[in-house]
Amino acid sequence: MNNLNLKQAGIYSASILLLLSVFFRVEASEVVEGLKTFDGQSIELESSKLTHLIFQEIWSSYEGLGEEGRVAELPKLFLTNSQQVWVQPGINITQAQLAEYQGYFPQVKPLVLDRGYRLIRSMGGWDLPLHVILKDGKKIFSGNGEELTAYSKQYFSTQVAADQWLKTDANALAMNVKSSVDSTVLNISLPNASNNQYSKPEEGDKAPLFTAKTMTGKTVSLMGLSYNKPLSLVFLDSLCPMPHFPGCEAQIEQLGDLVASDDSRVWLGIVSSFYVNEEVVQQFRDKFELTLPLVFDIDNKIFQSYGVHASPYQIDINHDGSIRSRGDEIH
Repeated sequence: MNNLNLKQAGIYSASILLLLSVFFRVEASEVVEGLKTFDGQSIELESSKLTHLIFQEIWSSYEGLGEEGRVAELPKLFLTNSQQVWVQPGINITQAQLAEYQGYFPQVKPLVLDRGYRLIRSMGGWDLPLHVILKDGKKIFSGNGEELTAYSKQYFSTQVAADQWLKTDANALAMNVKSSVDSTVLNISLPNASNNQYSKPEEGDKAPLFTAKTMTGKTVSLMGLSYNKPLSLVFLDSLCPMPHFPGCEAQIEQLGDLVASDDSRVWLGIVSSFYVNEEVVQQFRDKFELTLPLVFDIDNKIFQSYGVHASPYQIDINHDGSIRSRGDEIH
């Protein structure tokens, strides 16, 4: 099972809790009061400002698909009149992982761990990423990133428009918030699955060309590797083992056995560069005694060009440069 499948499993199980929340709703203002960061620090919210809750899972940020950039580009008037609170739903996550994450993304603060999904349930939503705006304790906006961008530009592009909107009674604004409970219960979706910007060539499509250097300094290319034999690209993450990569150790051991026994094809490992350096990858290679050539994929460019979001993940390529198969099974 790969990391996306684990997220999916967590979300499906959490949907049961969400169904219960339809009948046992908690007022948003009650949950927001007394919020604390994941490491127990109290969060002081200014009553004169809007509260902007940003629900996302931290792995999307590591993959370059987080909401940090979007939030930074919101109209200045909106950012001046609001306070951001980042929320990680309590799905397969530890406090140590959150502390490490915040070291890489210090702008994502305060960061809350939503244990038991209590906060997101109180907002009547589940699809990630989710943005919620509270005014005087009332939910006056709920939507995805694109909807938030459009909303903030509509009401905060000019000082006049912002002043008029801010003077509007929160109850009146809350009347216009669409109810998302029914659609959420019936349509649980994978975080960021519909929002990523990666291309994803499918079976039969031409494989994206690339030239790269392996960890030993050898230059390799798609055409050169697949000229004589079929090519198997295996996308890997050197953070295995981790809770969000269940079963990865067994798959990598299987990969090692296949590379040693199957010489009918060429093997190449593509290793994610997010939140690691080459030294970490070398330690990973040595730990699992991997003998296939490994490419340290700087900025995850090859991952992106092949539309890979999980690991381990295998893409097989024919002599003619077309994709024969792709999937999360090592074979």
